[in-house]
Amino acid sequence: MKKNQIEVELQRLASVYENGAGFGDPDAKEEHERKFQLLLHKQVQELNKKNNKIAIFNVVIAIVNIIILAIQILFK
Repeated sequence: MKKNQIEVELQRLASVYENGAGFGDPDAKEEHERKFQLLLHKQVQELNKKNNKIAIFNVVIAIVNIIILAIQILFK
């Protein structure tokens, strides 16, 4: 699921709580809450993937900077 799809689905599920609609069956409420938690988990996973990519990019830039610094020191 894409980030936008997750957000739309989360808002749809959250709107059930806002409009005061009741659940006729206790199992239905539990299933609804499980879906909500699953979508929240997927949203966190998407953010973690993005953060990991940024961290890897930062590590690559740091390594390049170290190499450039080493070359500058060696060829002084």
